[in-house]
Amino acid sequence: MTNAYADLDTLKSPAVLNLTGSGFDPRLLALLEDVSRWIDSHCNRHFYVLTASRRFDGTGETQLRIPDLVSLTTLASDEDQDRVFETTWSSSDYLLYPLNAEPQQPWGRPYSRLLVDVAAGSRATFPSGPATVEIAGRWGFREETQDSGADINEGAPFGASDTLLTVTDGTRFAPGQTVQIDTEQLYITAVSGNDLTVSRGVNGTAAATQADGADISIFRYPGPVVEACLLRASRLWRGRDSGEARGNTGRSDLPGVDPDVQRLLSSYRRAPLGLSV
Repeated sequence: MTNAYADLDTLKSPAVLNLTGSGFDPRLLALLEDVSRWIDSHCNRHFYVLTASRRFDGTGETQLRIPDLVSLTTLASDEDQDRVFETTWSSSDYLLYPLNAEPQQPWGRPYSRLLVDVAAGSRATFPSGPATVEIAGRWGFREETQDSGADINEGAPFGASDTLLTVTDGTRFAPGQTVQIDTEQLYITAVSGNDLTVSRGVNGTAAATQADGADISIFRYPGPVVEACLLRASRLWRGRDSGEARGNTGRSDLPGVDPDVQRLLSSYRRAPLGLSV
């Protein structure tokens, strides 16, 4: 997955590694990405926003537990287990829980289960059987974006296959950031002046032609997750020559997990669902 929970400029800043020059940039960016995926595994959830369809085993009951969900696009079921999802549920057929989760707000939390709304809808239960429920939506812990304060400045539409994006103010961006233009997510791998080198259509979104002057938003992640990413990456980098994988001599309750990182992530760890997602 192309994504990092902290950016390269912050990792290289005097407050973290205090590095100058760009000689190590590819290795440092790859380290941030690897640490971000380690955080996903450690927490049994991901903090980037993924647009995807996922299938689940039906319970034959009124409740279905799901991975972190930001928003639901469609819910469909396979009633006769022929691997065709012939029944599309209406929004009145189900309820998302927890109620008032508001995962698209900075203070929000994700939806974690679906409940059949037997009072308002036409459905009684989720069909039982393997892979009988399909949910299309946006998955992740939370969807928080912030206006970058910069816009596309190409002088023409930004084509769907273009990977060098000119903006009005390149100082607003850093390698390792994921940005959004309309519904497309782009991942920044390099910044030179006002030119951003980007990967197009990441995290399940589609690359599309974008209008000149379009707004650019930056994805933001929970503060402790960002700090844990920077801390683990910096300690791994400093310990790369000594062979000290943790970069810390203190005790950890989990093998290979820095105790400071463990504390930062403790409230974000989710019990595994035992689902193939």
